[in-house]
Amino acid sequence: MAKKDDWMDAHAARNLELTLQALAAGEYGEPYLDLDTELFRRYRTGQQDALLSEPWLDKPTWDFLMCRVKPGDRVLCLAGGGGQQSVIYSLLGAQVTVFDLTPEQLERDHAAARHYGYDVETIQGDMRDLSVFEDNRFSWVHQPISLLYVPDLTEVYEAVNRVLNRGGRYCSQYTYPAFYLAEDKGWDGKGYVMRFSQPHVSGPLLERESDGLVNFEEGTSFGETNHLVSDIVNGQVSAGLVIKGLWEDPRPRGITALDGLRPGSASHKQACIPFGITTIAEKP
Repeated sequence: MAKKDDWMDAHAARNLELTLQALAAGEYGEPYLDLDTELFRRYRTGQQDALLSEPWLDKPTWDFLMCRVKPGDRVLCLAGGGGQQSVIYSLLGAQVTVFDLTPEQLERDHAAARHYGYDVETIQGDMRDLSVFEDNRFSWVHQPISLLYVPDLTEVYEAVNRVLNRGGRYCSQYTYPAFYLAEDKGWDGKGYVMRFSQPHVSGPLLERESDGLVNFEEGTSFGETNHLVSDIVNGQVSAGLVIKGLWEDPRPRGITALDGLRPGSASHKQACIPFGITTIAEKP
């Protein structure tokens, strides 16, 4: 695992501490170690629909991003350690670099690479500083939910724009700002009750000690910043990127989305309330 020296400032050190706590609590997903490599082989030999039935993949994601990845393309999984996205891109034949703050997450990428028998490059570092990479290095940058740990989105967007080559694409994922600060009261027998008590603004978040309320005015910082959709879209545009698509996570499944789901269950709730958004941007 390659390392970049002298990048760990106080902000990065605090984020690393919080990430290690989350890992210890089991809050991160496990590496993808059970994917059907035959489906990827069939796709690479021209069977374009071979992967579309997979549960981790849907039509919008495929149309906007993954179907364009070709063997040999350079892909950066930004703040994307953990052995998930790197597996998919590697099995598509890409040359994958994983850049993440946490050595334990990067080791999961190596574990997945050993499992499937491919090579992966990993670098420990802060997503705000991509100076270890030369200009125009990558065709693709994929960033799962992680930008809530950055106060200023433009730092990352400008860095991504620099390391992308022309026509390269940036997939970034976020918590859904409209619901992130809502107090979830659960299913009351008729619907989901969400209590909104905080202003819909950008800013660093605090947790009130007396009742755990996440707010902007009192309590202890837990390292996260609320970013609005306008911050996300306009920040990428101001960095020189062109937005090619935006959609909610999970994706809308039509009027039958709730069929067979138990009200109050996690799957039923996700079909009613989006938990995040994804954007795809391109370097012109």
